[in-house]
Amino acid sequence: MPTTLAPPEAVRRLWQPGRTVVIASHINPDGDAVGSLLGLGHMLRAAGLTVTLALADPVPNNLRFLPGVEAIVARVTQRPDLLIAVDSGDRERLGAAVPADWPVDLNIDHHKTNTFFGRLNVVLPQAPSTTAVIAQHATAWGLRITPPAAQALLTGLLTDTLGLRTASVQPDTLRLVAALMEHGADLSTAYYEALVARTFAEIRYLGLGKARAQMQGRVIWSHLTRHDREVTGFPIPDDAGLVNALLNAREADLAVVFIETDEPEVVKISWRAKSGWDVGELARAFGGGGHAAAAGARVSGTLEAVQQRVLPATLEYHRTRQVPQTAR
Repeated sequence: MPTTLAPPEAVRRLWQPGRTVVIASHINPDGDAVGSLLGLGHMLRAAGLTVTLALADPVPNNLRFLPGVEAIVARVTQRPDLLIAVDSGDRERLGAAVPADWPVDLNIDHHKTNTFFGRLNVVLPQAPSTTAVIAQHATAWGLRITPPAAQALLTGLLTDTLGLRTASVQPDTLRLVAALMEHGADLSTAYYEALVARTFAEIRYLGLGKARAQMQGRVIWSHLTRHDREVTGFPIPDDAGLVNALLNAREADLAVVFIETDEPEVVKISWRAKSGWDVGELARAFGGGGHAAAAGARVSGTLEAVQQRVLPATLEYHRTRQVPQTAR
């Protein structure tokens, strides 16, 4: 896993007051994408730059408590002085947020599959989240972590580590959490809003997915349909945290959820894994990506057809990979 770290002075030279900046992140944004976007955006505005934040897809409900989220736009068409990509393994993951022919000036990420598509690249695969990369380097980049930035960065770190529970969490991670709290982040609010709180519609939607869970060996799975969203009032084609809930089963090593999207015959897949497994391999085999513990893909086909393709591959992966017994 190569680490690419642009010199701090090269990054600092980008922050010329008065410059216009667009920061964009990946389609189907998660907490790390939104937290990176907002955290860096708050700090650059404090440094005197004019900042626009762009996400091709809506911000999930559990992240709408973050300051500044209402200013995120779906697409930018006016060329800025700087284009920054955060938490995106490749240029295509930005989707329609920015025109495809705009060059990326700075690429900040922690995915081990990153293609180093920026003019400057800060890619640390060992980091627990992209928000952690930004928080760790903000001072060296000449940026001040304001309270709103700290809140966003801490939230992204919490969500990408499933509440500080993944194997990527190290002693330095906990020290970083403490530092962000000292900069004004509220840990209890971030934890509750991003990881615990649910709307009534989400609770009903999750219930449908939990009720149809199935298990073979140590792999657990379920699915969610467009009809499920209609009858519960859940507004977006997402799993609402179902895949994490399924992985709580003591008997499971891997969890997978299939979600019908609003696009005809496109299914969104989310995998989760306990320590020692790498579901990123599975996601990449189906055109997706992610981390060892959490990954996803979008696959063409009906819900039934996609399950018939992906479930055997997931079961075979589990059968043929060996992990330490302590991982269970």
